[in-house]
Amino acid sequence: MKKYNITFILLCLAFCVKGQVKALISAHIDTVYSQSLKENRPVWIYSPDYDTTYFTKPQYPVLYLLDGDGYFASLVTMVQQLSSINGNTVLPEMIIVGVPNLPGKRNRDLTPSTTDLLAGSGGGEAFTSFLEKDLIPYVDAHYATAPHRTLVGHSLGGLMAINTLLKHSSVFSAYAALDPSMSYDREKLLKQVNVLLSAKHLSGKTLFLGIANTMNPEMDTVQVKSDTSGITNHIRSIFKLKDFLTSAPDTHLRWTYKYYADDDHASMVLIATYDALRFIFKHNRFPRNQPQNQYLDKAYSAAQLNALIINHYNELSSEMGYQVRPPEALMNQMGYMFLQQKNLDKAALFFKLNLRYYAESFNAYDSMGDYYLATNNKDLAKKYFENALKLKSTAEIRNKLLELKK
Repeated sequence: MKKYNITFILLCLAFCVKGQVKALISAHIDTVYSQSLKENRPVWIYSPDYDTTYFTKPQYPVLYLLDGDGYFASLVTMVQQLSSINGNTVLPEMIIVGVPNLPGKRNRDLTPSTTDLLAGSGGGEAFTSFLEKDLIPYVDAHYATAPHRTLVGHSLGGLMAINTLLKHSSVFSAYAALDPSMSYDREKLLKQVNVLLSAKHLSGKTLFLGIANTMNPEMDTVQVKSDTSGITNHIRSIFKLKDFLTSAPDTHLRWTYKYYADDDHASMVLIATYDALRFIFKHNRFPRNQPQNQYLDKAYSAAQLNALIINHYNELSSEMGYQVRPPEALMNQMGYMFLQQKNLDKAALFFKLNLRYYAESFNAYDSMGDYYLATNNKDLAKKYFENALKLKSTAEIRNKLLELKK
């Protein structure tokens, strides 16, 4: 029987500002040198725990978060809650990369053009180059990443998310633009949207656009569009973007928007991030949440469960753009659970699923050998143990083969 208790060492880092604890979060702090910006950039990286003693190294989608110093802790907590706590599968487990702002550099990094209205602006293209050519390759080289990346930005960060989608769409798979500052630089980017959209084929890309209520209390969303006062310029520019996206020729972009009538520019971030991730990973949840309960439901035969699991992961793989596999450890655990219960059909189902999806895993062959050993098919048990040893030699498997020879 395989081990399921996973030891997870958390590096708890307290980031202090003027002697006060700003946040207590689980993360690694890395530093990446940017060739584009000619400076070192700290990044905060959260990665799910995984045990490679028995199981294959997983692949996790990666979420890149702008203004990481403001939103990293809450996002990590949200993703943990919705991807693993209490069996949740609403979101996939994922790596989260928070990109904090350097002192005095936010306006430089998160603005795609230079304007006389904001000192030091216009470094957005160099910052995007940092993300694409420095940070992403570093994360891919050092962490268990899948080829699916999401960019989340709020305010000027949201502006940069839209700029990246329109001008560098290949860098990320999904974009969340939360109350983006589309009015920036006299709506310069906004005025380019129609031309940029008409020249783009955005198949496989996803966008969530969040719009906060930043208009005068006596206005509604119809009235604000015809208003000309400066105070409504921000929200009007975002609604213009929404209208452009709605009327654009078919770019194959999967997108939606949501207006938050009860939230302003500052308060909408948490709920809008939640909605964005639910939309981006809309089909991640297994047909019934907490899939273990569905696996244990006696109403499903082994054949029905097999079809349900394979169909779900085929559809998810098609949507995500890479092969998404059921968790090896969970399939393994369910196989042994049913084997202990003498439910041999379902035990075989889960062990065979691991062989289907993890042909490179010694554990998948070893577990299949245990199944045949338990069902007294010693020839097949020997065959699978030998295959497991070809992938990884362990004393446990060698001893089982010695016992079979006796």
